[in-house]
Amino acid sequence: MLAEENQIDDLSEIIRNLTIVPIETVINSSEVSRAQMQIDLLHRNDDGYITIAIKKGSLWKQHHYKVDELKENIGKVVGITDANIYLSPNSFYKPMRRIENIRKLNSLFIDLDYYTMEECKGLSAEQILWLLEKDYFKKSVPPPSFIVISGQGMVIYWLIEPLPYMALPLWNATQKFFLEKLKEIGADAKSIDAARVSRLSGTINQKNGQATEILVFNEDRYVLRDIQELYLPELNDYVKNPNVKKPRRKSKVLKLYNLYSLHHARLMDLVELQTFRKGYCRDAQGSLVEKGQRELMCFLYRYLACCFTSDLNKALEDTLEFNKGFICPLPENEVRSQTSQAEKAYKEWLENVFDNKEKEDLEQLKIAIKDDEKTKENRSGYKYKGYNYKNTTLIGLLKIIEEEMRLLKTIINTKEIKRRNNQNHKVKRRDEDGLTSRGKAKSEKVKAIKELKLKGLTCREIAVQIKVNLSTVSRYLKE
Repeated sequence: MLAEENQIDDLSEIIRNLTIVPIETVINSSEVSRAQMQIDLLHRNDDGYITIAIKKGSLWKQHHYKVDELKENIGKVVGITDANIYLSPNSFYKPMRRIENIRKLNSLFIDLDYYTMEECKGLSAEQILWLLEKDYFKKSVPPPSFIVISGQGMVIYWLIEPLPYMALPLWNATQKFFLEKLKEIGADAKSIDAARVSRLSGTINQKNGQATEILVFNEDRYVLRDIQELYLPELNDYVKNPNVKKPRRKSKVLKLYNLYSLHHARLMDLVELQTFRKGYCRDAQGSLVEKGQRELMCFLYRYLACCFTSDLNKALEDTLEFNKGFICPLPENEVRSQTSQAEKAYKEWLENVFDNKEKEDLEQLKIAIKDDEKTKENRSGYKYKGYNYKNTTLIGLLKIIEEEMRLLKTIINTKEIKRRNNQNHKVKRRDEDGLTSRGKAKSEKVKAIKELKLKGLTCREIAVQIKVNLSTVSRYLKE
């Protein structure tokens, strides 16, 4: 084990210092070209950090680079032949691979483990591609941009015009939709979160010693909204206006989209709260203190991360990183134990959501549940599970003050909602120059009166032509 750790440390040093480590082995130029092609397809003109990760046995290391230095030095990674190498399809605004740090969403992707399906065992990659072309592409899902054949399975990519993290709910809903359509031929539910990494082409799959290939079909990028409108039309009105009211019953896709949006917004609110407080907590009097809501915030983070990404291991990994953001972090073993119920609650919520979609509008899952491991009847008599706190409950538990609420997206009270509505109303009433319709009309009259005066008209003549009182003309000429 010690020898393996020493080897992984050596490989980790290469990944951490790509630009200064010399190449000591002869590398096949075609392998480097395949790796560079995948990087270029995904990250062309990307200004974020890209993750390169290495796995040998049970040991895992990762580091982050800008696209130019990564492409230039990727041969040093491709030359590592005794470890699995992975690349992040999306980028991050800082060198930390967490979902709240997403900088650019560059593609949609599905990991297809077709070899795990009984009806697909023994089929070659070429036969699976033929099946996809015949039964899925242009029917259930769009034609792919490129496919990475990873030695056992394959990863299908759809390049999209790069989007910021605000598009994550729609991106996530589309990912889940593609997963549903392709699950019968092995789509992997654990591989669709935005912060994932996937195998880099040109490298070796250590499970079977096969080289990873890349098949490029089209380098043009889709627009995510175009995909959504064509394949998820039930979201059309809601994506354009989240407040749209429809009398008919909401579809499953729309319910889940609403729920993913809520989970993502609350996850981002937790990060914003920790950042604004600079790692401190608050006491009952509103003062900043070193200890207070750490356990609860870590628990909520892990629960929401599970619900949004469906990746339990990554949710725990990110929660441990989130904990480090406190001025006085909890011990790692305490984070693991104090937040372990989050996974159980997520599994109960998952069972509830997917087994009872048609029984109850998922919007009712937003109603607070304070009982830790109990169910509670909602107004319709239907029982649901999980941790689904009201905003007022979270505000009280997290000791959120009004100044903080102004920075948050969803954990806000009715007073803050009213303030935002009033502010939005004022903004909508004014044009790009900050004028109301009444103010704009006055400004135009003042301008017209002054122009007529310069042409030599008398005040009385101007009043007749503009159709205003003589006193108004005199007053406007003074402005």
